[in-house]
Amino acid sequence: MSADDILFEIPHYTQYKIVVAGDALVGKTQLVSVFTNRNFEHKPTAGADISFIKLRTAKDIEKTTTAIFWDLSGQPAFDKVRPLFYEGAHAIIYVFDVTREDTVLSLPSWVKEVKKTLPDTPAVLIGNKIDLSNLRKVSDDIGLKFADKMQATYFSTSAVTSQGVGTAFASAIRRAVYYRDQR
Repeated sequence: MSADDILFEIPHYTQYKIVVAGDALVGKTQLVSVFTNRNFEHKPTAGADISFIKLRTAKDIEKTTTAIFWDLSGQPAFDKVRPLFYEGAHAIIYVFDVTREDTVLSLPSWVKEVKKTLPDTPAVLIGNKIDLSNLRKVSDDIGLKFADKMQATYFSTSAVTSQGVGTAFASAIRRAVYYRDQR
């Protein structure tokens, strides 16, 4: 699924902010790059990286809405400033690396940090790097259990092959639209 395949029913707003959070090196930047049709990037994010994508509405093909992805650095050096970037988000995408168990175990800390600013914002949980199946340490069952505790929807993805990326990001966008339009 690509951004061109995501159609919305008459959104009331023209922009939706979606924050992408998780430990360093879990593939957040690569996931956003793949979804927004930028080049696959192997670079750490210093602070925040912002990406935009225009989406068409279902009823009026001329109308568009914009999903704005705030890809936040997972390095501890940015712990104090990250909460400033959460403000005003309409959805959160949490990402962990299926080859590193510590990244899934840190999810409760991420949720706690985000919930201080955004107590009721909808969430999507992504287990990334499923293309590295021979190195996998975290199963989808564990991802689903964490997602259930977080009241999130779970997706397995690979930024390298783009498997599952469109579906996961479409879910986050739809949750953001529903959340903002219902307020």
